[in-house]
Amino acid sequence: MGNESAKTNVSWLAVVIMLFGLLSLASHGTEMLKQAVIGPGSSADLGFAADCRADELEEEQLSLEECQLMVSNVRIILSSSPDWFRPYQLAFSSLGIAATLLSLVTAFSLINRKSPPLRLAIVSITLLLFVDVAGFVAAVNTGPMLRAQYLWPLLLWISVHLCMLVAVIRIEQYDAVDSECRKPETS
Repeated sequence: MGNESAKTNVSWLAVVIMLFGLLSLASHGTEMLKQAVIGPGSSADLGFAADCRADELEEEQLSLEECQLMVSNVRIILSSSPDWFRPYQLAFSSLGIAATLLSLVTAFSLINRKSPPLRLAIVSITLLLFVDVAGFVAAVNTGPMLRAQYLWPLLLWISVHLCMLVAVIRIEQYDAVDSECRKPETS
């Protein structure tokens, strides 16, 4: 592989890592916020009726039925979640945010470097894949309503991170072969 071609491949890989890194950061941040807000002892958990005031419904362009369904959705999450699920999700969302930030830093360092840190990219993407698989295993062990919410997005993230990992490993292999070919022969 030519030097220019290798730089182009690494640059495109960095762009893809950044794009999916930002999406992953938003996803993990949203999950962390959801787990922090929707917790035991909330008004939905205590069975309070939905406070769907007419002025707020109009402002948000919601019907009364939509407002009540949103409260029901929170109740579904609370009643389907085993006791261990919330702390588990908080911990793995935190780890996911840290791994995503590492992947973003790695992606920025991949651009315009003579020797890109491909090993660091492998580590960060593997860590993201681990978080996805751990989240998938947790979701499988919850109730059917939570499985319906979590399994498909997690399968998509596993696929994305697995494809990115294969791409980074493949570019690293090309890089190793290219650098091996450039070494002068010693007799």
